[in-house]
Amino acid sequence: MIAMLGIGSVARRVGVRPSTVRYYEARGLIAPEKRIGGKRVYGPDAVERMALIVFAKKIGFSLKEIRMLIDGFSDARWSHLAATKLVELEAMSQKIDVMRAALQKISRCECGDIDQCARAIAAKTCA
Repeated sequence: MIAMLGIGSVARRVGVRPSTVRYYEARGLIAPEKRIGGKRVYGPDAVERMALIVFAKKIGFSLKEIRMLIDGFSDARWSHLAATKLVELEAMSQKIDVMRAALQKISRCECGDIDQCARAIAAKTCA
């Protein structure tokens, strides 16, 4: 017999709040097996599905992307989503590098007032 789990047990096993389980259920990403005494009960596959969702969220996938993955899963789809996410990550990394360089330059700013700083920025001699 398959052990049925309450919403709290599912949440604890994947390290989220019960409200998170309800949220993903409301979005159609997981489903209870049935209700017993008006309470949702889940099978072990719900824990695995929740673990997948939590993992995907941690590595930057949106719920829309997770839905695309879950609806018609294939290794090609997972690979494609990962490759797309890597491109996004590279663009973010480049933006962070530009921001870091500008902030390092600003942290050494010797402008006497905001107008001097604005002139330097407009002349592209600062940041």
